[in-house]
Order: sequence, then structure tokens, then C-alpha cells
Amino acid sequence: MISTSKPLKPPFVRDEVATLRSVLVVPPSSAIERERPLPGEPNAIAERALAQHDIFLGRLAAHGVKVVKLDADPLAPLGALCVDIAIVLADGAFLMRPSDLNRRREVGAVEAALQRADIPVIGRIEPPGLLDGGDVLFARDSVFIGVSERQASEVGIAGGTHGNAHGREQLAAYARQRGLNVVDVPLAAQVRRLRSVASLVDARTIVYAPGFLDGEKFAGLERIEVPRGEDYAAGLLVLGPRRVIANLRFREAIPRLRKAKIAVDAIDLWEFGKIGATPSSLALALRRG
Repeated sequence: MISTSKPLKPPFVRDEVATLRSVLVVPPSSAIERERPLPGEPNAIAERALAQHDIFLGRLAAHGVKVVKLDADPLAPLGALCVDIAIVLADGAFLMRPSDLNRRREVGAVEAALQRADIPVIGRIEPPGLLDGGDVLFARDSVFIGVSERQASEVGIAGGTHGNAHGREQLAAYARQRGLNVVDVPLAAQVRRLRSVASLVDARTIVYAPGFLDGEKFAGLERIEVPRGEDYAAGLLVLGPRRVIANLRFREAIPRLRKAKIAVDAIDLWEFGKIGATPSSLALALRRG
């Protein structure tokens, strides 16, 4: 592991939108080429993905974000999507139990990195529970958990399910104990994670893809819709209130975000976009605020 951050102290991450201070990242390996792409897209190219990831790290550094970097796992096609493995809350980390059996081997490396950063493990999804961190969004008073539906959306593309009721309830019980409201957000079957199609960009505003989830689940928030056909443009890495990193390939969504007075740092991450991965998937927030 390469680290440019000092041991951290609580509170770690109170919500999704405070200024991003420190993250965990994992570079892609050649295994990314084996991951099933989105319909109509070619397979990802590992060399390009690694080059794009290096640019991503450079932009994080330019924004003053400290980085904890794990070594790439040569056997993990989705290893760069480290947000699926854990979430970090104010008092510590909650470890996930990924839906993909092959990804559970990634948990140990992430847990060890969290321990080295002095972030305690405050909970974990236990068998038979399944839950991916990419299906969790949280604000100061609410936790949103993606629920994968079996039927296809109006787009008509079938997909698999992820997570299960046991896993969601384990996290929900923890959240309720801390006085948080828990909201299940149904996802169209082809959506691979909630964070790819919804992002809180400040305490009162969410950007989301209307064709892939029900925006009414975000009642009380200002809602900004991304254009149909650019659904994964909603998967933003939030640097601070109304400041984000986005994939520049979304030509209609980025001007819409800027018109809404969101500062967008747009970079090319399309090798990840080919597999439904977004900037929000590539960095696990360790410290905000």
C-alpha cells in the first residue's frame, strides 16, 4: 500500500457532501478486460483504464484530497470499484459482503487498509446477508439503500439482482439505532449500483437518472435529472457542496449540471464507463469535512 495520508481521527464521514479530504483507491488491473460491458459497448481496455485512473488520481491531488492507494488485484475485474467493499461513517467503517462471491476476497485488503488509517470497523454485513457499498448513499439524517428489481426498466434491458433483504436490514438496523431515516430505493434490473445513477451534491440536492430509479424516493430534496441516454452521468464523485468530478463523455449532462451551478471537473473515464462504473465508484471516502 502507498499512503499519502496520516492516521485519521473521528468524525470520519458525516455525510456525502462535506469537503472530501481523504480517500481509498485501487488501480485497475488487466482483469478489467474480462468484465461484461454495458449493452452496445466494447470491453474495457486495461492499459487505457490505468492511464485514465492515473489522471483521476492527479485531479484528486489537485483538489487537495489525500490518497491511500492499494495495490491492484490481478484477479479482480472490478477491484478498482472499492466503494462496493465498505462505507465509512462518522464513527468508523461498515464492511460490506459483496453480492459477487469473487469480490469477497477484496474485503480483507480494504479492512487492513482501514486499520492502518486508524479507522475502526464498527460493523459488517454477516451471512446470509449481501450488500454492496455502491448501493448505499447517506445524508446527515437519512440512508438510501438501492434495491435491485428483477424486471427490466422501460429501457427493456434485463439484468441481475444484487444485495438481499438480510444485508439491507443489517445496515438499516444500525442506521435506525443512530436515529437515521432509512429509505429503500428500487433500481431497474440493469443498474449495477445506486451510486452510478444517483449522487447527493449538497445537503438539499440530488442528481439522478429518472429512467432507472424512482425520484419520489428523494422527497424533500431538490432533484436534478440527467438526460435519458446519459443515465450514468449521475454517478458523480462529490468533492464538496456542488463541486464534483464527472466523466466528460456525457455531453448533454455536464452543461445541465453547470447550469444548475454545480462546478464540474470533467475528465475522461470512459474505460470504466464501459462497464457501468462512474467516478463515484472509484474512491472510497475516508474523511470529509
